[in-house]
Amino acid sequence: MRLRRTAFRWLPVAVLATAAVGPGVRPVSAQAIHPPVPVYQEPRHRLVFQNGLVRVLDVLVPPGDTTGYHTHANRTIGVAVQTARTWGQTLGAAPDSVDLPAPVPELFDNWDQALPYTHRVGNADRVPFHYVVGEWLASPGTDTPPLPDDATRRLVKEGTIARIYRVTLLPGAATESHAHPAPGLTVVGTPGTLVEEGSSPAASGGTGAGRWSWRNAGHRHVLRNAGDTPITLFEIDWR
Repeated sequence: MRLRRTAFRWLPVAVLATAAVGPGVRPVSAQAIHPPVPVYQEPRHRLVFQNGLVRVLDVLVPPGDTTGYHTHANRTIGVAVQTARTWGQTLGAAPDSVDLPAPVPELFDNWDQALPYTHRVGNADRVPFHYVVGEWLASPGTDTPPLPDDATRRLVKEGTIARIYRVTLLPGAATESHAHPAPGLTVVGTPGTLVEEGSSPAASGGTGAGRWSWRNAGHRHVLRNAGDTPITLFEIDWR
């Protein structure tokens, strides 16, 4: 799949050769012969939360595995927390060219891509390919000014469906107490010990890199790095 990214796109590479498959030839997963399904029904795209505004998918493609063909009908915003050597293939087209993984965490979206599109993704590496994605289903019906940049938070992308903030916390550092007037998704992009103080999220899941939470409108919190390594996370406010 080809997505416009904030320094990320799906990264295809040559598949690991096996005795039965020569170098540069991509093996066909049994799933590839199945009819395409909506992305949230594809087994590697695990649906972990849904309401009227969002579907949250926790996606894990194991080493050497390939997703089934799946269809994206909505805009998405995602964070890759573990990249791998991967390849993508749009239904009816040749597989993508070879490339290398990008550093993590990587923010990506499909905001400029024509919808719907159907594709599959293969992992040609010896490590998993792991990301968390929010599928935009509807607007909350209100729009508010962006949160100001400060020592820990920076607005990195703004579009018609969302604003995306990158938060960087050094060991022992914390954000100021701040409220999100709009509902939205928080995704932790790197390992570490993150403590959230304040309002409880409406839903949450995962641990370490890939931990996520959905915030209702008016959510107020402080994010604190209680560990000894820097933490990067993304706060995504729906519009």
